[in-house]
Amino acid sequence: MSTENQALPGVSCPGCPHRAAYIACKEALGRGRGRVICGNAGCANVGPMHPAATACPGGEEALLDRYKVAVPTGGTSEEPACEAVIHFIPDADLAAENAAEVLHSLPAEGHVTVLAVLASSKEFLTVGALEALAARALELGCDDAAIVDPFDSQKSSDVLHGALARPGVHAVVFASPCAQLQRGEFQAEPVEIDQYACTSCHRCQQITGCPAIAFTPPIFRIDRDACAGCDLCVEYCRTNVIYSPRSRMTPEQRSRARYAAANQQ
Repeated sequence: MSTENQALPGVSCPGCPHRAAYIACKEALGRGRGRVICGNAGCANVGPMHPAATACPGGEEALLDRYKVAVPTGGTSEEPACEAVIHFIPDADLAAENAAEVLHSLPAEGHVTVLAVLASSKEFLTVGALEALAARALELGCDDAAIVDPFDSQKSSDVLHGALARPGVHAVVFASPCAQLQRGEFQAEPVEIDQYACTSCHRCQQITGCPAIAFTPPIFRIDRDACAGCDLCVEYCRTNVIYSPRSRMTPEQRSRARYAAANQQ
């Protein structure tokens, strides 16, 4: 596989954990008036991005204006602006000295506000660093903080549903290393799509927006050089025609493999 896979401005890379975090949040929050996902789901490689752009084919520039929901304003801690808000923030922004200025308005955003912390940078590859990030969220006023692997969809769902069921401000640290940190010799093997069984339902691309998935009529194919082996598309293929070399691994084993690859660079 190619080791040269440069990040594109405004486009989440194949295997980006921010994409997995957004999809988990979108499914847990659901749709409806007063339910908002906002903030910044970008990183140092691709620049600022609205969370919805992480799962949009084409990224930030292709995201329709109606999906670019802004951070709610005009509310107070007694009368928040929305029913439920999931506010994305990169790890570096939470760790910054001025983070208190950014987070002071969280109680006014929603009756329930989830601070989705994207812990994927090289500085947050250890348990200690992740725990310190969670402690930082508590220090800045969050009622509680949980650490979860965004690619562990079931656990992410359980944590998010638990947080969204309780009024207040809750931090969820989505911990998985940046896909760019896993490139090279230790990169995971790509997934494969059965070209004879694919029904071209478009679900894999519509949900994930992954740049490694391409529609080449009449079927979808995987760019093996681009695929980071995150297996997110495998989970959302209803016809089960996307195969992963990691199918027998538990979510915990997959997470350990990603961190091992990132720490080898």
